[in-house]
Amino acid sequence: MREPSLNEESSFQYKKGKLFCEDVSISQIADEIGTPLYLYSHRALLSNYERLKGTFRRLSPLICYSLKANANLTLCRILAHLGAGADILSGGELYKALLAGFPPKRIVFAGVGKTRQELEFALRKDIFMFNVESQGELELLEELSRGLDGKIRVSLRINPDIDPKTHPYITTGMRENKFGLEMDEAEKLYLKLKDSRNIVSKGIHFHLGSQITRIEPYLRCIEKMSKFISHLRKQGVDLEYMDMGGGFGIAYRQKESPLDIEELASQITPLIQERGLKLIMEPGRYLVANTGIMVTQILYRKRRKEKKFLIVDAGMNDLIRPVLYGAYHEIKKIQQPKKTSPMEVVDVVGPVCESTDFLAKDRSLPQSRQGEYLAIMDAGAYGFSMASSYNARLLPPEVLVKGEKWILSRRREVYSDLTKTEATSLEEENLIPSYPLPFVKLQGSGNDFIVVDNRANLIKDGGSLAMKLCPRKTGIGADGLLLLEESPRADFKMRIFNPDGSEAEMCGNGARCIARFAYLKGIVGRRCRFETLAGIISCQIQGKKVKIGMEKPQDLRLNLRLSVKGEIYEGHYLNTGVPHFVLFTSRVDQVPLKELAPSIRNHPKFRPQGTNVDFVQVEKGNTLKVRTYERGVEEETLACGTGAVASALTGNLTCGISSPVRVKMKGGDLLVYFEGAKDNSFSEVFLEGETRLIFEGKISEEVENV
Repeated sequence: MREPSLNEESSFQYKKGKLFCEDVSISQIADEIGTPLYLYSHRALLSNYERLKGTFRRLSPLICYSLKANANLTLCRILAHLGAGADILSGGELYKALLAGFPPKRIVFAGVGKTRQELEFALRKDIFMFNVESQGELELLEELSRGLDGKIRVSLRINPDIDPKTHPYITTGMRENKFGLEMDEAEKLYLKLKDSRNIVSKGIHFHLGSQITRIEPYLRCIEKMSKFISHLRKQGVDLEYMDMGGGFGIAYRQKESPLDIEELASQITPLIQERGLKLIMEPGRYLVANTGIMVTQILYRKRRKEKKFLIVDAGMNDLIRPVLYGAYHEIKKIQQPKKTSPMEVVDVVGPVCESTDFLAKDRSLPQSRQGEYLAIMDAGAYGFSMASSYNARLLPPEVLVKGEKWILSRRREVYSDLTKTEATSLEEENLIPSYPLPFVKLQGSGNDFIVVDNRANLIKDGGSLAMKLCPRKTGIGADGLLLLEESPRADFKMRIFNPDGSEAEMCGNGARCIARFAYLKGIVGRRCRFETLAGIISCQIQGKKVKIGMEKPQDLRLNLRLSVKGEIYEGHYLNTGVPHFVLFTSRVDQVPLKELAPSIRNHPKFRPQGTNVDFVQVEKGNTLKVRTYERGVEEETLACGTGAVASALTGNLTCGISSPVRVKMKGGDLLVYFEGAKDNSFSEVFLEGETRLIFEGKISEEVENV
């Protein structure tokens, strides 16, 4: 019986011209978190497990998922919840298996090179069984077993010398392979174990290889093992389990046939039952390969006389199977090609500095353009699990889709992850200097900021540094310090520190300045997304003009009355990333801001964080004139982006001002765009204005002594 292909009953289907995973558009996920990325279907994983379990139900097998195929914790937790056990090959896989919730009594430990430390770890956790592969390993287990209360359960792995007719690099059951014991050697060890006080032989284990698509090798091997078990029983060795390993092959190509597991089950069930054995199997690829894809974006097209190249942002470090095994993965366009789309023969290659960096060679694909997304199919097994950071490339994120929802099960690495296990604090040992530290000063509508690229995490205390750098007399002078840092959720993260050392949630003009800085430094393109304490900000950069998308305003309170110094003031409160209290006046220039604003900023109604205070005058032509007192700065600022937005939105609600609103501030003009609703909510809120590069410099180590 043939397994359904990805074009038949797959979790990956075209809908309305776009490739979906279950009920989620893949392009939407790629747009939001970037590429390359790995994407898994919850539905496909459940279906594969239930099908395998149902097919072998007469044997009630212990299905031990092989973590080497894909050790993503989210996938492992799903399988553990379904009742699966785990097949592990290292102490690290044991750690992850336990963390994922696999019960120790369902964990089998295989592998030719288990260390003393790994064996001790597994013994402490009292796992179900060790698949022993050499006499030396058995002797070490005997040594470690002294003093234990219970007995250690083992199977001996047999090398049956059977060719499964798969790729030579993934064949494991032939005499020239390093795996397992020959039968005569295994027989001696089984007989020796009869006298062991600490170790009990519970079963026999074999594993023929990976990506096996014919049942004949399994039948030959099980028949061979059955005869060997009968021979052992005559000598008083009574085994309970047969562990047949895994290696069940899938169809990577449209015309290929996967392993017929229904036929395999029907053939081996009587062989195992007549010996009175219990079955253990160790599937990996079969469970997860077709649950996952890798999504990549075409960066460039390149042509030579004899070749066409699609250069994508995924490389051999992300998916090494095509290079290592000559493996084939079907490639689909995320945007469904039309039936009339012309075809072209291309090499799909990555950015890694190796000639072997390819995902497909001489592949016939529908014509593709720069910027399009491609899906590398059947990448759920031996994809991420074999990925590396070669060329100091960041490991991609992993996403799980369930119905209409998706979760980020593993974030994309950031640059600091590349050095998290290395000694990066040598400056503390006076081996390398931490200064001078480059910075750039920018201003947006009169708000000026010191901007530092802190992706290497050199600045540990942004608040203290801001207090030293922001004063006009003794420092560089600025309204705030902006740190550009790594973000797992966006292109980068903005942190903003006020001159008093406090950290602000958001600053509209600061956001525009840091976006321009990131663009000038080549960190992002003309469009980007960055993280703030107030949420994710989208941004467009066009020359000196920067337009940012603001988070939806929160906590709107209209016509809020305050008692200040015996007087009643009525205004409007809302949070546009930071809190603002907006008061409308007929003559904004005559407002006693220095005397009045501090009392409002610290009013009991706004404790504990306080609020910014905006005084607003309505002028003709959807124009506002605004003065802002900013907390943290603790004085009037030349401009405030979040204040401009707060003024424009409250102006719309109370005075009928419509989008776009021109906001005039002492430092320059800003434009605020928005869409309002009848329930006083807003969407599509944008802030636009100019930014200017003032100067670049380096922060001296003498700042530490200020």
